[in-house]
Amino acid sequence: MEITYPFAKVFTDSTNKLNVFFLHDTQHTTFEQIGDIGNGIVDFCELDFTEVLEKIKSSSTITVSEQNFEDIKNIFWNAVDLLKGKHSYAHFFLNSEILRTFYASQKTKVEMVDYLVFLFHYYANLQKTYSDALEMCLNKEVLAEYTLAERYMMFCNLTPNFTHHMLRSMYGIAPISYGKFDTSKLIAFDDPKDVDTRKVLQNIHRDSNYEVSMWQYFSIQSLEEMLYLEFMEMIKRGILAKRCALCDKLFVLADKRKRDYCDRIYKNNRTCKQVGAKMKFNKSVEEDKFLQEFQRIYNRMYSRFYRFEDLEYNETENSLTKEDFKAWVVAASKARQDYKAGEISGDEMIALIQRN
Repeated sequence: MEITYPFAKVFTDSTNKLNVFFLHDTQHTTFEQIGDIGNGIVDFCELDFTEVLEKIKSSSTITVSEQNFEDIKNIFWNAVDLLKGKHSYAHFFLNSEILRTFYASQKTKVEMVDYLVFLFHYYANLQKTYSDALEMCLNKEVLAEYTLAERYMMFCNLTPNFTHHMLRSMYGIAPISYGKFDTSKLIAFDDPKDVDTRKVLQNIHRDSNYEVSMWQYFSIQSLEEMLYLEFMEMIKRGILAKRCALCDKLFVLADKRKRDYCDRIYKNNRTCKQVGAKMKFNKSVEEDKFLQEFQRIYNRMYSRFYRFEDLEYNETENSLTKEDFKAWVVAASKARQDYKAGEISGDEMIALIQRN
């Protein structure tokens, strides 16, 4: 498969970080070490696409012509710029899609606009897919009786298109020192001709365990590919996620320490971690009988929707369609969040999510 600029080279190593070279064109590259693995997906799922989608909505009301095409292009540039600084790689890949569409495709002007409108909505809808993936596979409070591998297989059977992803893997010389990416050996240059290649290679290989410090990397060209790669690294490494006991948003458990609260700002410039421990109505699932009952009902609904033993839908015993189940999850999550915020009582939360 052909690889076109812009794209990213992503190296993984023995640490829980992604080492990413963003190749903007043949001459310009930036490097970013993204960690901990999982934060990129969680942050993406919490992104607010409302303003972005409202911005591009205006393009659908304009008849595309030679005279107004530059104005239409600016609509998309302005929309993607709303993500700048809000996510470590969402802006780069969406910006890249716009570049390739406008300057490296054979589409007509109308097809370009239609494709980008579709793409923005498609990527916004990926939030639901990966929220479900994190919840079902990596949140141990959901379907706790199953192993991570079993939960992953359940998710794949519920979302069969998820298993069709393919990533391009290549090899390149990289400064890997004893299994870890050595950022101290990276060099910045304006002109490749100014680089002493022999000296650089000697420095790279100095601490390598191999004859040549050759390392596998992934060539990533889309936001969807990047999300998939990061999620699979979470599965492979057993990096878990959990819902904050205060704001109810997912956060990554980077280590084995017990945590109930995330580091997001809750109110008055104070984080959930700082505020949550002092709020009596916020208890962990283990301490709160209403959250325990919520989890029991939540797991029961999963079981009604899906029979893992048969790896298929059970139409006779399961009265929930996929649409019904997803609608219930949205309503149940809202009720749990309202309870944790003290806006409804525990009995009210249970009444809202009960279903015979």
